[in-house]
Amino acid sequence: MQPYPAYKESGVEWIEKIPSHWTTTQVKRALEFLDHMRIPLSAEVRGTMTNKTYDYYGASGIIDKVDDYLFDESLILLGEDGANLINRSSPLAFLAHGKFWVNNHAHILRPRSGSLGYFVNLLESIDYVPYVSGSAQPKLTREALGAVRVVVPPREEQHSIAAFLDEKTEAIDALIAKRRQIALLQEQRAALINQAVTRVGSESAR
Repeated sequence: MQPYPAYKESGVEWIEKIPSHWTTTQVKRALEFLDHMRIPLSAEVRGTMTNKTYDYYGASGIIDKVDDYLFDESLILLGEDGANLINRSSPLAFLAHGKFWVNNHAHILRPRSGSLGYFVNLLESIDYVPYVSGSAQPKLTREALGAVRVVVPPREEQHSIAAFLDEKTEAIDALIAKRRQIALLQEQRAALINQAVTRVGSESAR
């Protein structure tokens, strides 16, 4: 990606300068909230369903399958509550595609204009700790999220940035998956060694 000819102060705390032709605005002005359409389903209700076909999303991703859907498009989901707002052990902002259902623990966002890929990466990059309320149960309210300032390039550049990030993060994700696989194999190897040593040790003691 080439550098831009001129830059300006962004006015956003977590970014110093941006290209002079980019703009900044609040999340609520760049994206539409669809939180009013989400409906929670209890585990008991989900347990009675016999045709579990559609993904059921919560704050950190898919948590179950259900027999109906609320949405039939690609949208951005962002966790509303839970420890992940603070420790970020899993993605906080992610895409949901096709037909799916969302409970009341994830904000649902649709860009008013521009690239889904750009905005999901942008929202995932933000530190939300200053905007989170509650200590026992951290929560990012719609009002707090809506007030967060974000950087908005022209639509064409949003698509270019999203494509660039897809290419780069694909390699990173593959490396992470490989490392997890290695870690799992190492755990299995250690368990096997421990089992063998314990067994041989107990047999030799007879």
